[in-house]
Amino acid sequence: MRIRELALDLSPLRAGGPLGLVLATRALALLCIGLTSVGVVVQVYEQTGSSVQVGAVSLVLGAGLLLGFLVGGVLADRRDRRALILVGSGWAVVTFAALSANAAADRPALWVVYLAGALFGFTEGVAETALTAVVPSLVSEEHIPATGALVTVTTTLGAIAGPMLGGVLIVGPGLAATFGIAAAGTAITTLLLTRLGPMPPTGARPAGSKGSEPPTPAGVGQPGVLDALREGFAFIRTSRVVAAVLVVDLCAALFATPTALYPQFADERFGGGPELVGQLTTAPVIGAAVASLASGWTGRTRHQWRVLCAAVAVWGLACLGFGLSPLLGFGLFFLALGGMADTISEIMRRTLLMRHTPDPLQGRVSSLWLAQAMTAPALGGVLAGLAASAVGPSTAVAAGGALCVGSLCLVALLYPQLWRETGESTEHESDGAQDVPAGDGGPGSNSGATAAT
Repeated sequence: MRIRELALDLSPLRAGGPLGLVLATRALALLCIGLTSVGVVVQVYEQTGSSVQVGAVSLVLGAGLLLGFLVGGVLADRRDRRALILVGSGWAVVTFAALSANAAADRPALWVVYLAGALFGFTEGVAETALTAVVPSLVSEEHIPATGALVTVTTTLGAIAGPMLGGVLIVGPGLAATFGIAAAGTAITTLLLTRLGPMPPTGARPAGSKGSEPPTPAGVGQPGVLDALREGFAFIRTSRVVAAVLVVDLCAALFATPTALYPQFADERFGGGPELVGQLTTAPVIGAAVASLASGWTGRTRHQWRVLCAAVAVWGLACLGFGLSPLLGFGLFFLALGGMADTISEIMRRTLLMRHTPDPLQGRVSSLWLAQAMTAPALGGVLAGLAASAVGPSTAVAAGGALCVGSLCLVALLYPQLWRETGESTEHESDGAQDVPAGDGGPGSNSGATAAT
């Protein structure tokens, strides 16, 4: 493999279309969210001196996100996805401006932070689900893997740049200015997004319809919210690829989540303080950035499932190595390696989910994946903490890595036919596909199961 073939594949952007605008606005939006997230944590701790209060604000935001993901998944399969994204972006401007005004007040009100966090979490969950659902329809089938890599890169860059810049701004201009800059940046993203045309979900053809009949319009004869979510679960059960991807993701998040143990590791294992926690936190982010920028090869691989399994296995082994590392240098190396593996696995997850989910179900499948991605690591952190209290942090992390690899092997045995998967958008292996409700885009009504248009 030549070195230039490792470079990030930009062919989806060179193909034209609105993808470039969507990714640019996403990167700016994530940057602004990063500014705000750091600002909220600092403000709450300065006002209360309580880590419990900081955790409570995060819990409120997480609850709003979870609800937004679930509701947004249904809406994104029924309404114009561009409108949902614009509503979320516009509300973020209002939220960040309110936080700025509150921070500039003589006596900032804590309830404003809680209320803003809850409302922003909900609308952001709706908007992020709609954005995730619309991306596959912006590119051709051949560009889906490279597009997954580009989306992952914007996420990684936002995760790095937002908090870093937020810390600098808080020390400099202050909290009010930080929130104000986030509001202004988000206003720019909202204006840019207005340049996009309508993006309604593609209607699914009812079962038994003739090829000449028009597709069923989105929103016609559709079930209630709970029934719609049940249909999303039904599709996941009948799609071996989608189900396997979500199960592998869940195993990695539950068993191999060492982040919550970084402070204890820094203190008990490596004899350091808060600055060492920062190094442990930064190492996987650096690995993720390197993997993102050298992800060009991921768009050319035909065996996404195999690559996904290999990446998750490396992530589990990296956690095992980190847990057993006697020296800080070895620990940082394994964390960076884990960050690289996690990024590759995310690219493969996005690619497989986009490729094997029909457009009328993109919203609900995306919402369920995003909800799992938010809640599973939190639960994994709790499990890691309980294990560390019983056997110590090193053994807990090492055992978690081993469980990750073991559970991956079990999933691979349960889905042996996926090892023949070659990147084609087919779901013929789904035995129960005919059970997906008619008109909802299950494999029986869309044999290609592709989201690209």
